[in-house]
Amino acid sequence: MGCGKTFSLKKIAKASSHFRLFKIWVSEGVTVKVVNNTSQTKRTLIDSFRGFLAELPLIKPLSTPKEIDLKCDGKYFGRYGCSLVFKEGGSVIYWSWVERETYRDYLYCFFRLKELGYIVKSVTSDKHGSVIGAVKTAFPDVPHQYCLVHIQRRCQTLLTKRPDTKEGQALLRLVKVINIIKSKNDEIVFRKWLENYENDNIAFLSQKTYGRKLDGGRTWWYTHRDVRMAFRHIKTSLEHMFLYLEDPNISKDTNGLEAEFTHLKTKLNMHRGLSRERRSDFVYWYWFLKSTYNNSG
Repeated sequence: MGCGKTFSLKKIAKASSHFRLFKIWVSEGVTVKVVNNTSQTKRTLIDSFRGFLAELPLIKPLSTPKEIDLKCDGKYFGRYGCSLVFKEGGSVIYWSWVERETYRDYLYCFFRLKELGYIVKSVTSDKHGSVIGAVKTAFPDVPHQYCLVHIQRRCQTLLTKRPDTKEGQALLRLVKVINIIKSKNDEIVFRKWLENYENDNIAFLSQKTYGRKLDGGRTWWYTHRDVRMAFRHIKTSLEHMFLYLEDPNISKDTNGLEAEFTHLKTKLNMHRGLSRERRSDFVYWYWFLKSTYNNSG
């Protein structure tokens, strides 16, 4: 979750009157020049801010265990790394800065949530293989809802806005209703539509094209690969797409996290001069200040 020393927020706050300005600098993504309303020089504030960045606040376990419906997602920030974030409702409850999304990283985060006192009743995430595997290990009996927005977006990318085959156009019409299914009856109808689509287009989806490799050996590929991939993406997700209809507390998407990542990207763009390590510390502080722990002392 970050490098360097960690100690209580209360101790940091008492360490310097510059801390209030530091929080504005992180949370609002403004420059040191803009945030400086004191008689201190820019260099003095920069030195203070660097000190705060290196001294990460602790996350304390809950006083009593709490049942939650968890949402999680990861966002890459260029070559610097990936931010994993975990929310309960509208509250950020955990985060980690990693090189890339891996099974081990998600598993570590899930077990840290357990250590903090959270009892996970459900998980909503994208369909990334690393998080799927980690959920199966950490929460084997917990419903895992796949984000419908991610599924829909992936399929629309594969099919494009104007598919050049009638089969692709028919599948796109199905894709467009994924995120507006509101009842079990809607789900039954959708499943039937998907079944009918497969039965009507099985030959199209299975069609192969044969060719030769550079060394002369034979090879083949699916002729309508992107349409097939979009269909398979839905079909293999089906049992995890509509769990929110069984329990209204389960979120059907991770849209709140998407918006959070957009805000963070804007803030990071204002501080392009940060080193890789300082960028990691900045992200840690950013999530902390937005989290449920910020006012816990």
